[in-house]
Amino acid sequence: MKAHQSAKSAGKVPVNWEEVFNHFGTDLDNDTVIHVWLNKATAAKVVAAGYRCILSNSNEWYLPHLEVTWETFYSNDPLAKISDPKQQKLMLGGEACMWGETVDGSDIQQTVWPRAAAAAERL
Repeated sequence: MKAHQSAKSAGKVPVNWEEVFNHFGTDLDNDTVIHVWLNKATAAKVVAAGYRCILSNSNEWYLPHLEVTWETFYSNDPLAKISDPKQQKLMLGGEACMWGETVDGSDIQQTVWPRAAAAAERL
């Protein structure tokens, strides 16, 4: 992939959404990081294939989803389905996502907290 080679030649590490992994699988360079956001189960497949992974699964760590409680954020363990210690080391962490088009200065605090803190505590 040309974009990967460009990133690597600039001394950067390619990071791709899980859709790229789902399409190319193990044809990706070994140093690629996969950012899983659609399906948490993909994270286990990513690390089993030997790739590093970042998790921000949309149904549990997206802050604009106000129906998701802080308890759900806290209980979202990125390693829950990954038992192999070598594969666990490939899980770099996670990300609680907040999209700017869904909040403004009048509601940012109550939209983000305490759920972002629960995700931070988990990580």
